[in-house]
Amino acid sequence: MTRALLALDTAACLNADRDPVGAAKIAADVLDQLPAGYRQGLIRSLAEDLHRRLTGRPRDHLGQALA
Repeated sequence: MTRALLALDTAACLNADRDPVGAAKIAADVLDQLPAGYRQGLIRSLAEDLHRRLTGRPRDHLGQALA
């Protein structure tokens, strides 16, 4: 769980550093690797926050992982 939170934090930093593709990939990978029960709460909130900040294909990519 801690690694997932750190990875989502890294994804947010990548997006802030203007690497939305890398940010979406990391966040989607985190969601894909976690068991369903761990994709809620803070994890989901952070992923959804990043999703709102993304545009275009990166947004679509992360959106598929959130679905």
